[in-house]
Amino acid sequence: MAAAVGEVDLDALVNLDDFERAARAVMDAQDFDYFAGGAESETTMRANSAAFSDVTLWPKCLVDVSNVDTSASFPELGLPRLAAPLIAAPVAMQKMAHPGGESAAARACAARRVAYCASQQATTRVETIAEALTNVTDSTDDRRASSSAAPSRTPDPSAPEPRRAMWFQLYVFEDRSKTVDLIRRAEKAGAVAFAVTVDAPVLGRRERDVRNKFAMRAGMRLDNVARDAVAHDADTTRERAQEGTRRGGVNGADETPKTPKREASARSASRENAKNAQAALSRRVGGRDASLTWSFLRWIKTVTDAPIILKGVTRRDDAARAVDAGVAALWVSNHGGRQLDGAPATLDALPEIVAGSFGSSLFAKNFFTKKKVPVIFDGGVRRGADVLKALALGADLVAFGRPLVWGLACGGEEGVDRVIQTLDEELRTAMALCGVNRLDKASLADLARRRGNPPPGRRPRGAYSRL
Repeated sequence: MAAAVGEVDLDALVNLDDFERAARAVMDAQDFDYFAGGAESETTMRANSAAFSDVTLWPKCLVDVSNVDTSASFPELGLPRLAAPLIAAPVAMQKMAHPGGESAAARACAARRVAYCASQQATTRVETIAEALTNVTDSTDDRRASSSAAPSRTPDPSAPEPRRAMWFQLYVFEDRSKTVDLIRRAEKAGAVAFAVTVDAPVLGRRERDVRNKFAMRAGMRLDNVARDAVAHDADTTRERAQEGTRRGGVNGADETPKTPKREASARSASRENAKNAQAALSRRVGGRDASLTWSFLRWIKTVTDAPIILKGVTRRDDAARAVDAGVAALWVSNHGGRQLDGAPATLDALPEIVAGSFGSSLFAKNFFTKKKVPVIFDGGVRRGADVLKALALGADLVAFGRPLVWGLACGGEEGVDRVIQTLDEELRTAMALCGVNRLDKASLADLARRRGNPPPGRRPRGAYSRL
């Protein structure tokens, strides 16, 4: 008998690709496609993962790696101490993967002492997510620490309370009062920073969702957004159920005898349904401000004193301009390949954003002091070695999105815990094998090279002495 959502044998899953395959087997097809799919031909989505194959790690030998330290600290972003430089990306609608949804994922992150970024499009209220982060009991931590497969986690008195590891991801509404209200709610709940997404002024064309006529399941809603968006989701869900009833048959299959005229009519209706489906998907995120410009950064700083992280940056000039405008951090992202198909793989964009993270040469504040703002990276991370490559190329914090969903689908909170554990163990192994015992600038220097570039340590031509 096939496993159900949340009931996969986690001990049989060795890596994150295993989690994805297992999640596909237990999830509803339209729900799996929503998370797994990208925009249009999904070229950018595939490029995100493929880019890691073009980066080589050059291991250093004779380094003491008896004690590998993965800890990280970003007090300027409300993250005084993390067990690893990892953050759960703000994936929408996590209850579609498991009834525990965002709360289960947040608890797993808090117990593993990695950061959690709550999504504006969550199926759980931000207040409830914050409560989940604070209510990680000692028994939960003990269960993880005592697991035979899990690495030991000795409580660190300097570690922040779990709730302090929550960021809140934000889209700016045309009605700014709605955005202000949402910021106030998130701050009151305990959000310590806001990741403002700027790569989605309109919704990308996600063709899997169009074909599936995607709609949220009955009883599920976006708990943090305006009532009109929630009402529209409910209407779409009802329409989808009514359409299935009208079509009749098993699973809504149309059992009416086919004729040439009927088939032509069906093809026409299918084309119209595809248009309507994309329109419905776009309406679900209606209300976002497509006219957003750089001036919004001045505005949002009048609303909150919390750090502002610009999410969705892939160009050096945009990165520098954002730093000049006072953002606290930059988030290299192409929305998991779900927005513009043809955008660069985020690993290819990463060096550009690192270069821009010092700001513009016209502004001395960061450029001449050589002080950069932190850079968060996401896109295609499936291995601990991927995390190490991103860090070696200049990222400070690495986000994982889809693997979190696959963990939820396979085992709820415990599944997410296993996903984080897998990344952590692989990262530690990769560090040890590379001769890296801590994640500082000196240790990561000259560790990663893109294919075709000269390896580190090569002497200039003619520098070798004659034997």
